[in-house]
Amino acid sequence: MEVYLWQGRQPDDEQCTGSAQMRWNSERKCAMETVLQYCKEKNPRRPPPAYLILAGCEPLTFTNIFPYWERDASIPKAERNKVMLVKEALTQLSQLQYSIEELTGKPLPEGVDPLRLEDYLSDPDFKILLEMSRVEFNALPNWKQKNLKKSKGLF
Repeated sequence: MEVYLWQGRQPDDEQCTGSAQMRWNSERKCAMETVLQYCKEKNPRRPPPAYLILAGCEPLTFTNIFPYWERDASIPKAERNKVMLVKEALTQLSQLQYSIEELTGKPLPEGVDPLRLEDYLSDPDFKILLEMSRVEFNALPNWKQKNLKKSKGLF
């Protein structure tokens, strides 16, 4: 037995706000946690493998379940048939710290709140980039925090 979690397309960065992106990631995370809990309850000793299937990247083992499945011709062949274990995807989505380079580059890592990039820095990276401790930063008025983040590329 295998369990599949199919997810639709992620909203484009140009089409959604930071809060929409966070809602999308929160819903994805909740779905993944639910699937893993289902697998654990289905067979506590040997939970069935749970796979994350992204829209347009469905493998034959998934599409063969549905007699009238039609492939999306707009998806490049290299992107098709990508399968990932739900547990691995959830680990990536739940990561708490990233390097300065990852947070100042595009695209941002999955699951990162684009309005709170400073929260994902380690304490040493925070101090290097913003030239102050978290306590000092949090004591600043919001407008100063925002201006500082903009000047350091964290916005």
